[in-house]
Amino acid sequence: MEKTGNSGAGNRGGRPISVIEISKRGRQKFRCRLFDEARDLFREGLQREPDNPYLLSGMGDACRETGEFAEAERCYRHLLESDSRNLFALRGIGDVCKKLGRHQEAIRHWKQYLSLRPRDKHVMTRIADSCKVLQQFDEAAEAYRQILQFDPSDRFAMTGMADLQHRLGKDEEAIEYYEKVLQFDPNELHILSIIGKLCRRINAFDKAERYFRRALDIDPHNPYALYGLGNCFRWHHQYEKAIEIWQEILKYNEGTQALFTRMGDAYVNLGNNDDAEPAYRKAMQLGDDPFAVTGLIRLYCERRDWPQAVELFWTLVTNQAEATFQLEELTKRFIRAGQREIMLDFFRQLLLANDAKSAITDEIESLLSRLDVDR
Repeated sequence: MEKTGNSGAGNRGGRPISVIEISKRGRQKFRCRLFDEARDLFREGLQREPDNPYLLSGMGDACRETGEFAEAERCYRHLLESDSRNLFALRGIGDVCKKLGRHQEAIRHWKQYLSLRPRDKHVMTRIADSCKVLQQFDEAAEAYRQILQFDPSDRFAMTGMADLQHRLGKDEEAIEYYEKVLQFDPNELHILSIIGKLCRRINAFDKAERYFRRALDIDPHNPYALYGLGNCFRWHHQYEKAIEIWQEILKYNEGTQALFTRMGDAYVNLGNNDDAEPAYRKAMQLGDDPFAVTGLIRLYCERRDWPQAVELFWTLVTNQAEATFQLEELTKRFIRAGQREIMLDFFRQLLLANDAKSAITDEIESLLSRLDVDR
């Protein structure tokens, strides 16, 4: 005798089970994060009752979790056609739109949801996060503030607000919120390192050092905390200590361009040009770095190795559009050393190589005028 329906889901002992039972089983599977099985159950139910709101919302939720966003959206829209105020569909379709990168549309659906359930902080957080993606920073901040009015201890809103202030360059405000986030977990390594970096940016070096040391108490080899701590010692002109800390990074990591440039600068400040040069060279191997190139030019000027200095100078001004700020300082080094003719020839070649007017040619012409160099 032929069985009715799916023997694994729609039958119990050969007898069809009700759509209500299918819906319940689908929700149970969903809560257990068995999304594929939940989807198959909801799909079976919809074959019998294609307009059932519980099955449509369940199918939408399951497909959203399995990454079948087009099918999820179809289910939510079908449900909203008959019930435009359905909370599950409004929230779900907003989530799908966010996954598909349609953040403005997602916000519209979530706001409609909030008009019916205004104190749902989870949906408010979603709105704030999408506003950040769209660079609607005022709207994002307002959403986070509303959440914190409802629940001053909401960790996600607190972290979101901290990240937003960090992104906007409001370092002191960001530090304030990140410190509140630490109340939930004082040993959150990522947050400790961020606060240390922000404190260093506002020149609160003693406070920065405390946070970096807290991070290193948790992970003694953490490269971000070691780099930050070394910078604190650099600011205090304790260059040997800074280098010692940075060398700890290189025991477990390959190092970054910024690290090698900082090490080169620290060696120069100690008068150790022999170790400075390989540090700068290592930074340059990792990519264009005007600061490393500038450091090397200074070294070659001190050695009076003018051909090498000019070659690097050429690399600096032709590869780095933002390097115009170093032109005057480096040119003065040549002029003070009596190398006016080398500079004149260099600038003539450089201007010929830059036929079109640009920031670099404007800067050269202005520089020559200020230095009173006769071209």
